[in-house]
Amino acid sequence: MKQAHLKAPATERLIFWSVAFILLSQMAWWISLQIRESRNLQNARIATMRAGRAEAWQMDSAEILRIVFQRDPASDRPGMVEAKLPEFPPLQIRKAAIEQRFPYVAVVPGPVEPDDPILLDQSAYLTLRTEILSAMERERTLALWRAAGEAAVMVLAVLLGLSYIYRKLNSEMELKLRQRNFIASVTHELKTPIASLRVWMETLFTRELGPDRKARVQQLMDGDLLRLTELVGNLLDVARADAGSLELKPERVELAPWLREVADGMDHRLGTGSLGLNLQLGIDIWADIDPRAMAQVVENLLSNAHKYAPEPRKTTVTLDSDGEMAIISVSDRGNGISPRELPRLFQRFYRVGDEMTRQVAGTGLGLFLSWEIVTLHKGTIKASSPGLGQGATFTVRIPLASR
Repeated sequence: MKQAHLKAPATERLIFWSVAFILLSQMAWWISLQIRESRNLQNARIATMRAGRAEAWQMDSAEILRIVFQRDPASDRPGMVEAKLPEFPPLQIRKAAIEQRFPYVAVVPGPVEPDDPILLDQSAYLTLRTEILSAMERERTLALWRAAGEAAVMVLAVLLGLSYIYRKLNSEMELKLRQRNFIASVTHELKTPIASLRVWMETLFTRELGPDRKARVQQLMDGDLLRLTELVGNLLDVARADAGSLELKPERVELAPWLREVADGMDHRLGTGSLGLNLQLGIDIWADIDPRAMAQVVENLLSNAHKYAPEPRKTTVTLDSDGEMAIISVSDRGNGISPRELPRLFQRFYRVGDEMTRQVAGTGLGLFLSWEIVTLHKGTIKASSPGLGQGATFTVRIPLASR
């Protein structure tokens, strides 16, 4: 059967990662720019403070080096001056004057930096206050972290938005592909029995057939009609499930004989012995179910076991209970299911495998309809698989009938 094809979203994936790379590069550039500019700004502030330190030294020296010019009236040399010796006020007074005018300059007994100037009387040095420098560095670091945090939040928000858009586009493309393949599959499922019925009708009306041949043709036509009826019934049931109008007709049923009948009937339809059935059915297990609807569930599971398992098949159907729930399991030794596909098995139109290369016929509605039916029975249906090539197990749990 020819499948519908869509181009894989490689372009969208490339665009997404390109934008992500550009955003991350932009954030890295922005942070490096902030680091560089903040360092330049801090260096400029420190340079200003060092200029103030030099100004403080000049102020202190000017207070000490007061030269008093006196001209000797008896001297014929006008250039002759007399100067007093410098007077050094107490260091505490000078220190208070310096630190009052220049709060970021400290008077210390020894140099802190190599270029710290020494006072004229060599009693102390002028240096920049370390607590102020530390506070400036902390302020710069906090500003950098703030800028980096803002940039990271912005980039994360953009990437999350792009990721959401990418996932939505991807899921829309996948759903569109499933729907197109579903239409192709349904068209094939309809055409095949219709074409077969046309051939048998022409055979009946254009040829003389013996009783045995007529009986065989009738049997084949009944099979094609049954196939059409089941397909149309499934489509109607899915439409009812979507509309919330799928109704059940529950009745109290002993599950072991009912399940045996359903499994044997499905084995006969698929070809006697083709499933390799192994029935392990507990006795005296009763539940209030719609036998026809629940039979659809079991038949869907057995049909999948037949489709996705190579010959010789080995299909095990078990029935048990845990005191509150009846447990029906269908296990096969087929192709298995990858872990990433398990959560999506019961979605509408979803089918295991690559939509681009699928070869197994089907509509992708069986498991979705099974999930709807089991849910209406207030039960659960789950799938498990050890991995690809290791088979799969589907487990249905429905409440036991109250006694």
